[in-house]
Amino acid sequence: MKRILRPLLLALAMVIPVGCATELIGDPSDLEVVAYPTGIAVHPGGRYAYVVGSNFDLDYRANDGGAIYVVDLETKKVLPGSKRMGSFGTNIVLSHDARRGYTVTRGDDALVWFEISPDGSSISCPLAKKNSDSLLKCRQILDDNPTHVSITRSYREYDETNADGTTQKKRVDFDLLAVAQLRNARTTMLTVHEDEKGAVSFSRESAALLYSGTVSTLYEGEQFIFAGRAASNLVVVSPALNERGRVLGLYASQAISVPSGYGVYQGRDLLVDPSKQNLYMLNQYPKSLMKFDVTGLSYTSATSDRAALTDILMLPSDFIRMVWVGDGATGMIYATSATDSSMYVIDPRAMEIVHVAETGASPYDMALSGDKLYVVMFRDDNIWTYDVSDPSAPVLKEKFFEAKTATDSAEEK
Repeated sequence: MKRILRPLLLALAMVIPVGCATELIGDPSDLEVVAYPTGIAVHPGGRYAYVVGSNFDLDYRANDGGAIYVVDLETKKVLPGSKRMGSFGTNIVLSHDARRGYTVTRGDDALVWFEISPDGSSISCPLAKKNSDSLLKCRQILDDNPTHVSITRSYREYDETNADGTTQKKRVDFDLLAVAQLRNARTTMLTVHEDEKGAVSFSRESAALLYSGTVSTLYEGEQFIFAGRAASNLVVVSPALNERGRVLGLYASQAISVPSGYGVYQGRDLLVDPSKQNLYMLNQYPKSLMKFDVTGLSYTSATSDRAALTDILMLPSDFIRMVWVGDGATGMIYATSATDSSMYVIDPRAMEIVHVAETGASPYDMALSGDKLYVVMFRDDNIWTYDVSDPSAPVLKEKFFEAKTATDSAEEK
């Protein structure tokens, strides 16, 4: 019955505003158990991870059925400080000092942000009531189906006039976020500022620069590269910022062509290697890993046309995410396939598969911490840990949670 009612509940939930006096339809998400994880980031201290729960099957109410789970990587427990948010969350990124985290949720078209305690063990929304278990107050509504967020740190310097007429040099530092959106060709960039009292403010602008944008990655400085779900080019996008670091607009500085023989590509993930000489793109169509020479891209010039496709590795399955493991000279690309439940190790220099690792059902996102790689298993509601001290041969070390039982699987269906 729950499965039959779910489409109706979703439709009703989407039209009812979230407010103090509004009774939400459906059950609240269970913050003690990781469910349908799609993103993971590890605190620099290495003790805690932040895992995106997507509420993919809408077992919980649509408005806040998603979650950010705080997981203790030593005890393998979900901590009490986990928080609810909108459904269909995707990847997650942390600020340079790990004081703040960001994700995007397609269910409510939002960028969600949260603050992280100094030791990394808890998260909070400073705009919500004390001890609130919700992040709904810490949202920037973006519209147009946000699917992926990337981050860098930047700054601006300006002259400030004093009361006596003299001037002094001031500097403002801020997080710069790039959000890829699936609909209406939208791309959004935001700057996040914090004043002397710790209050957070945002500036943002959107532009129609790439049809069906799906993922973005930081290239250099304030340049981000965007891929599309159905496009023929990769687009390099930068923000126009004023002297205080506020976003005035966006501009596409360069386009990287994808061979016309494929018509269009369907990009799933982007990765720039440590040397910043090569860009890799995972595609759902054609099922492939594409390698681009991006040495011609320049942060200071928009006239270079040297970026070009240099190699293609055809893949046996659909892939979701990838990460660089190891140093620039000997590192490998790890790519997860939710379709055949495997993690592939790819030599980016030879452009060949060198190893296929065992995983749980539907591995999704990955996070590297030292010689440990944490992989979330979308269908298993789990996290697996691998020793990647030898990047070419990952070794499974631990599975965090008990595997789903046959009864669990039957109830899910």
